Amino acid sequence: MKEKKFSTTTLAAIGVMAALVFITTKFLRIPIPMGIGGKTQIHLGNSMCILAGLLFGGVPGGLAAGIGTAIVDLTDPRWAPEFWVSFINKFAMGFAAGTIAHMGKKSLPRDIVAATVGAFTYVALYVFKSYIQQLMLGSASEAIKGVLVTKFMTSVTNAIIAIVISVILYKLLDPALKKANLFQK
Repeated sequence: MKEKKFSTTTLAAIGVMAALVFITTKFLRIPIPMGIGGKTQIHLGNSMCILAGLLFGGVPGGLAAGIGTAIVDLTDPRWAPEFWVSFINKFAMGFAAGTIAHMGKKSLPRDIVAATVGAFTYVALYVFKSYIQQLMLGSASEAIKGVLVTKFMTSVTNAIIAIVISVILYKLLDPALKKANLFQK
């Protein structure tokens, strides 16, 4: 049985998209402090995670999203210990968006649904991770609620921004990438 492997073009696309995820997460952000030592942020990284899935499919999109975000975490000692959680969560976002977007005939409604499912997959995973962290820290239930509400609202804001930007960029980039024969399909 012949194994299916990524083409050189797909590997390059994963690398380029991972770099875009890194840049838009690390440098295009608005940090939001949360109590003692905590923080969250509004950033454009999620739009690149979803865009990777829309352009290149589930696994390549997931890898680009996960790798780019894991590298962001590894550059900050506060986030480095949980880089693997970020990899999984962002992989899930890119994978969900890419898998749905590449099921059947491409269309704007499908792309919007794909971006929305990808974005809110991440919101659910991120809020769940935050809940588990607060439980492990032994936080009081009122403190947990406060943290989760702030993180949920920030994540939903990121999700809406990511859905809009990723779908617009996808509609602009897809024809050019097809014309340049960068898709194997």
